[in-house]
Order: sequence, then C-alpha cells, then structure tokens
Amino acid sequence: MDVKTLKERLEKPFSDEELEFRVGATNSDKTKGLALAYVQARAIQNRLDDTVGLNNWRVSYKEITGGFIATLEIRIDSEWIAKEDGSGVTDYESIKGGISCAFKRVASVWGIGRYLYEVENRWYPIEQKGKSYIFKDTPTLNLSKNISNEIKDDLPKDEKAKRIEITFGKYKGKTLGDILKENKDYLIYLITNSKDVKIVNACKYLMKNNKIA
Repeated sequence: MDVKTLKERLEKPFSDEELEFRVGATNSDKTKGLALAYVQARAIQNRLDDTVGLNNWRVSYKEITGGFIATLEIRIDSEWIAKEDGSGVTDYESIKGGISCAFKRVASVWGIGRYLYEVENRWYPIEQKGKSYIFKDTPTLNLSKNISNEIKDDLPKDEKAKRIEITFGKYKGKTLGDILKENKDYLIYLITNSKDVKIVNACKYLMKNNKIA
C-alpha cells in the first residue's frame, strides 16, 4: 500500500455508531450543551487492524508525572515508523482513562479521527444527571459543510471564543474567558502546545483583540 492510500484510509471519517459525544460548554440556563464528538478507542483499533493488518501496528505507553505518553508504531515498507503523544490522568478511572486518552491522541497524530477537532460542533438540549449533564437526544456530526478552522455560530466571535472549555491540564473545566482573566500567558502556552485547531485559533483571536503581547 502506498503512503497516499494509507493516509486516506486512516483519515476516513467514522460512522455515527463509532462516535460518542460529551457535553462541552453549556448555555447560561443549563438547558443546552455543546456536543463534542470523540471516537472510541475500539474503533481506532479496528481501523488500524483493517487498514494495516494485525501484525503491522503496535502501541506502548510510558508513565510520566500526571499522565502517560503513548507511542503508536505502524510498519510501512518493512520499517516501523513511530509517533508519540500524551495525556494526563482523567477524573474517572484515572489510569485507564489516561491511557485511553493518550492512545486517542497519538492516533490523531497519524490522522485517525483528526477531523473531529475541526468539525462544526452544535448545541443540543441537556439535562442534569448527578453532578454532570447528559444530552436528551443523541447528537449527530455535521459534515455537510466544508470543515473550517474558523469559529462559527450565532454568538459574537469574541464571546464564542471565550466560551470554549479546556478539557486538559491545570485549567481543565475552565473556559478561555476564565483563563483570559486569570492567566493570559496560558493562552500563549495553548497556541504552542494544543493540537485542537479551534482552541489555537480562539487563543490567537483573544490575544489579538485583547492586545496580549
């Protein structure tokens, strides 16, 4: 298989059954939530099996302070090519969750599910369950429009950028608006280190419009 074909097969969008959604930002009265899509680890494993074969990929993990580094290797033309990415431990099943997140992130480095960082997320009705929120109806992914790096919805661009919630690191659970007030320098860190195109573009926008050097 040539590299171009491999790339196309790895980057192919997943079916709705292989995706899950979590509630991101919520509106002021907690009646709607932003549906953030992610792919199941098992679906990634199936994609690798189907694309390169059982014996042509392997993954390993290295524990670091507060999380894990995942190394995903794929054999291409008899040579093992490795890529790495990492994740912190999670609030639920911290070790298992951290390993799973690291695997999903390194898969994205290979292009698997990377498009999910760039699709247009939509708002859906939510209800409270315990200390968190769930969707009343199952969200669907909107791929009808061209994927864009621009931040879109009917809110003013400044307000929409500020509402984006961070799901990792020391500001996990806070919005970019919160971080802008507490620690502007962290926006620079996100631009350099985040792999989420929307977060990077939002940080750049906020830095420019709030005159952050």
